[in-house]
Amino acid sequence: MINNSTQSRQKFLVVSYDEDQQQWFYDFVVARTEEEAEQKVCTLRAYVIGADAVTLNELKGFAETLESETFDQVQAAWERWRKDRNDETEIC
Repeated sequence: MINNSTQSRQKFLVVSYDEDQQQWFYDFVVARTEEEAEQKVCTLRAYVIGADAVTLNELKGFAETLESETFDQVQAAWERWRKDRNDETEIC
């Protein structure tokens, strides 16, 4: 029998960044909320400047969208985003 606490847990991909080492981290976490998943990573990796969590379903959706889009569609979306930002973005 599955209890309520097990049913409410989700799988997350949590992305975080260490600014000093200029290194990205990708952690798989089980938590009840995005905030809880992010907090777990920030606690474990106290040196990161922040974390962002996405659920497994969100990640699948991103992958499906990317797979279904053509190169031209992806490029056009990128160009619209840049235009909307008024070209304020810096080159990485």
